[in-house]
Amino acid sequence: MTRSLCSLLAFLLAATAAPLAFAQSRALRVEIQTPTSGFLRADGDTSIEVAGAASTFGDASALDVFLVLDTSKSLRRIDPTDRRAERAAELVQNLPAGSGVRIGVVDFDWDGELRVPLTENRAAVLEALRRLDQFGSTDLAAGVRAALDGFERSARSDAARRMVLITDGRSDAGAAGDAFREARRRGVAIDALLLGSDPEAEAMLREATSGTGGTFAFTTDPAALPRGFSDILSMGVDDVTLRVNDSPPIPAVLAAGRFSAHVPLRMGENEIVAIARSVTGETREDRITLTVGARGCSELRLSALRDGRRTHSIFDRAVELVFDASNSMWGRVDERPKMAVAKQVLEDALDSLPPDVTLALRVYGRQHPREQRDCRDTELLVPLASGSRSQIREAIASVRPRGQSPLARSLRQTAGDLGSFRGERAVVLVTDGIESCGGDPVAAAAALQETGRIPIHVIGFGLGSEGDEDRASLRAIAAASGGRFLTVRSGEELRDALGSSMGTRFRVLQGDTMVADGTLGVDEVMRLPEGDYVVKLDSTPRYSIPVTLESGAALTLTIERSSEGARLRRSRGPAADEACALASGASIARRVPAVRARSDTSVATR
Repeated sequence: MTRSLCSLLAFLLAATAAPLAFAQSRALRVEIQTPTSGFLRADGDTSIEVAGAASTFGDASALDVFLVLDTSKSLRRIDPTDRRAERAAELVQNLPAGSGVRIGVVDFDWDGELRVPLTENRAAVLEALRRLDQFGSTDLAAGVRAALDGFERSARSDAARRMVLITDGRSDAGAAGDAFREARRRGVAIDALLLGSDPEAEAMLREATSGTGGTFAFTTDPAALPRGFSDILSMGVDDVTLRVNDSPPIPAVLAAGRFSAHVPLRMGENEIVAIARSVTGETREDRITLTVGARGCSELRLSALRDGRRTHSIFDRAVELVFDASNSMWGRVDERPKMAVAKQVLEDALDSLPPDVTLALRVYGRQHPREQRDCRDTELLVPLASGSRSQIREAIASVRPRGQSPLARSLRQTAGDLGSFRGERAVVLVTDGIESCGGDPVAAAAALQETGRIPIHVIGFGLGSEGDEDRASLRAIAAASGGRFLTVRSGEELRDALGSSMGTRFRVLQGDTMVADGTLGVDEVMRLPEGDYVVKLDSTPRYSIPVTLESGAALTLTIERSSEGARLRRSRGPAADEACALASGASIARRVPAVRARSDTSVATR
């Protein structure tokens, strides 16, 4: 589907012979945001995901938009089956989650009412659209001003601001004109769509879009509103293509000013160019360079011990499991209900956790059937306590999927659940879907950080494809809290994900570039090129460990916990990778003895 507003609304023009006017566009900008220029890929992988922003709204990298919908009784004549709400719902559904778009809903008849403030929660927006009626007169100015008040309350400072105004008729031209001028003064663009063919209403709405960067169109048939009307939120960009070195153009997926594409790379230096084209034909480019190196022949391991036993953290650690028991967990993976698989895996995982990880269990959606729409259905089944494994096992065994998904409410409750614990705190959320109760889980995740650093590691279980709405929404929750987002499609993958979410996270950096990451308690080998690195642990307090890796050598960092704090032991030996041993030859024996002398040091505080 083309991103051009001209092409987008061509269907309307063909069906209605409606004239279309474009207001003056703003300067086009395009920026590749990930990866960053100078990025070193040391794993030999010859492809990468490229993502960025493209917009005619200057530096704005996000979009806040209000749907401003006429609900006057005159709509019953032209739109008796309420197609305008139906098409507005399609607009919302067609926007990818995680695209930086927040949507609010305002309706107006004899006054304007804010139905939903700006939010990324689509369920709340769709529910408001379903409840719209058709009653009263048409006070267009009241609707515009209600949206302006909504922007004033909660719009982001770095976001472009837009209204999509859908109406069927006239209003007080003087009051409406004042409201439109106020919108222009505040930098709000208006896209106006007239349901009907009233010349005076058309003149008024054209005046609304004038000078704001918005568009105007009309149709006499609400059923002709295109499914792709959401492209009016393309922020003035027609398309984005990527070119890698001398490759043919690679089309990027574009939604609400964000673009992404998976591109091939070659060994050595690569130049990636993003080319954006606006709806008016203007083009701009941004470019980065990155280097792909062969997989390194240095091995790095990181582990932690307490009293000689493997542990998942340097200091005491509390983890709250937030478990989805909504009705959708009856879906199947591995030819079994998701809930049955998740229960078995969680029970097995409990046996493998060290005793110094203190656990709590919260479950949502288990108490009442979905039809009751109980959005308070979240419960702390097992409070945070040491030795709670058996209680958690019993509680999990009793859970049956039943209700809604009050995800935001559940995340807000974890602040109190973990509040008294002194040490590292984290939440592990196991879910197969997104919020269904109108809450904003991303905002809840961000607010949780106000009580101290509490990352939320999100395990998406049995989700859809990469572009799936649930996947993008859950990824945003993890990002807002500094947590990890993992997707799993089998019991075995869920088991691995739980294990990698229970411990302290660490990152390996070379300069300012993260080249690897992992979790304490997971015995994983990282293969990197020789060189100087820093290992940074997201512990409480945080620690940094400088390391030097040599080609063909293995370095194991072991952090030992004691009553006096943490001590670091470094152990060196030859790399186990046969390919690296063959490539390095006899030099391994000369440069790296089988086991070097051990050295004990304190872990350096960052």
